[in-house]
Amino acid sequence: MRILLLAGLALSVFASQAVWVTLSPVASLVAVELGVSKEMVGLLALVYPVLFLVLTVPSGLLLDRSFKAGVGLGSLLTAAGAGVRLAGPGSYEVLLAGQVLAGVGQPLLLNSFAPAASRLYPGRRELVVSLLSFSMYLGIIYALGMGYRLYTEGGLVMLLAPPAAVALAGLALTMAGLASRLEPYRGSLSGLSRTARSREVWLLGIVLGLGVALFDNMSIWLEPVLSGAGLGDRAGGALALSMLLGLAGVSFIPGLVARAGVRTLYIRLVSGAAVLVFLTLSLALGGRSVGILIPLLGLLMLPAYPVIMEWVSRFYPGEVHGSASGLIGLSSRVLTVALASVAVLFIDSPRSYFLFLALLSACALGVSLLLPRR
Repeated sequence: MRILLLAGLALSVFASQAVWVTLSPVASLVAVELGVSKEMVGLLALVYPVLFLVLTVPSGLLLDRSFKAGVGLGSLLTAAGAGVRLAGPGSYEVLLAGQVLAGVGQPLLLNSFAPAASRLYPGRRELVVSLLSFSMYLGIIYALGMGYRLYTEGGLVMLLAPPAAVALAGLALTMAGLASRLEPYRGSLSGLSRTARSREVWLLGIVLGLGVALFDNMSIWLEPVLSGAGLGDRAGGALALSMLLGLAGVSFIPGLVARAGVRTLYIRLVSGAAVLVFLTLSLALGGRSVGILIPLLGLLMLPAYPVIMEWVSRFYPGEVHGSASGLIGLSSRVLTVALASVAVLFIDSPRSYFLFLALLSACALGVSLLLPRR
């Protein structure tokens, strides 16, 4: 029965991320169809990070107190949100309601990686975390890669139907798997308080936040930055390949790192590699350097998320895995939002922009030096 719960959770995570950015590839087209501005369509995606910031800590605490209730509710809200959108695709208000429902479920799903690893298959923690992380990234890649084609071929219904179907399948498998006997961890507010006093949790959150900020920055600003150097057409391909290579890396790198016991070393090496990549791009920007270095960075950096989640699952008591994940998510998202806003000051100059990213990477390297050598 545990395999059913894991499969359901993986499908729900995929659907949740696909729901998040379903409309992003066709925002301007959808805005015309709905009779609203592009900014209003963009607001639908913004719902997710806002709700995550508000709910990440409470969702972590719920997962610690009752893992089954947390993942069951997360899967239910995701399926409900995706279904509501499909029921009224021509109404902006209905789409917003569906996005809010799924957005409330998102932190319950994303903060479940470490608790799921320790409760479902404690002997294969790195495999569970890698599988769920793979589903998370794949959901984003699917939505961004297939969105335009699905919309132009079948409109909003065809665009919204696949995430809804996957979410429903995820809910069915999750509910079937809730009868599984799991490790009997049970968290509390005192456990959350103790975890919040752990310096290591905040260090991991800062490292993760800086790493996520790098990719969010490039997703938002790389095309306008490269356009200033006549390379704007290279941005989309470089980012797409970066995500695909990162997805491949997620499938094997976390397991290798965990088995070798080199989690801290890996985080330090990846942070150092990012410094070198962005310094190189600031000094020798060209089509070849963009096409090689940014995808290489994706291969190395995207697996850092499951490495950190496996770290939590391995070295923290099972009673606080959700709380620790929630606190790490809180600190990382605050950094991500703040730094994405600051980056606008540097986008007029490719050299300044990549030096800014190199500085962020250097900060991540500096923070990683404070992490314990396990």
